[in-house]
Amino acid sequence: MRKVHRAEDRNEEFDRLFRATFRRLLAYCLRRTSEASAHDAVSEVYATAWRRRGRVPHDPHEAQLWLFGVARRVLANQERGQRRWLRLQRRVAEAPAPPALAPSDDLAEALAALPPDDRELLRLAYWDDLSHQDIATVLGISTGAVATRLYRARERLRPHLAAGADPPPPTAARPNVHGTRTTDHRTAPGTAPRTEEKLHARR
Repeated sequence: MRKVHRAEDRNEEFDRLFRATFRRLLAYCLRRTSEASAHDAVSEVYATAWRRRGRVPHDPHEAQLWLFGVARRVLANQERGQRRWLRLQRRVAEAPAPPALAPSDDLAEALAALPPDDRELLRLAYWDDLSHQDIATVLGISTGAVATRLYRARERLRPHLAAGADPPPPTAARPNVHGTRTTDHRTAPGTAPRTEEKLHARR
């Protein structure tokens, strides 16, 4: 009977974790890959969390960051698998070349010109609204390293923005349906700071 109760408690605890973190985790993945791949990644993240549930932090915020860290590795594995598939396609003479995906806006094009580590760091800071401490937790590095790398990433991005990039809608305009935090940058309608302005403001 005690084993049954323990199993029920574990199930209830995992259900609470899922309800508390699903929206932000899905939003995190959607900002980095296609919708289908994002849902696949989320499923794999929670499967990993279930297998390693003894290692998931009890604090909700820390648990969210732990899941982000797992998602980062899952998405990296997905990307490596996609690259292998594309290489295989190129070896098949009759297979058409995969179409190039046009960036949704100029800022996306500017980000695409950066190294992958820079892109991820900027997304965590400005799209996921994570603090330096939280970014350090997700990436497994020190807060000092976060500050240094973020500064360098902004410096590398700035010439691409200066070339005419027009940043995406402001933080306050991003939808809340996935549980992203927007209150830190919320302003009156029509006056919300642009992403480019946020990037320059944190020099």
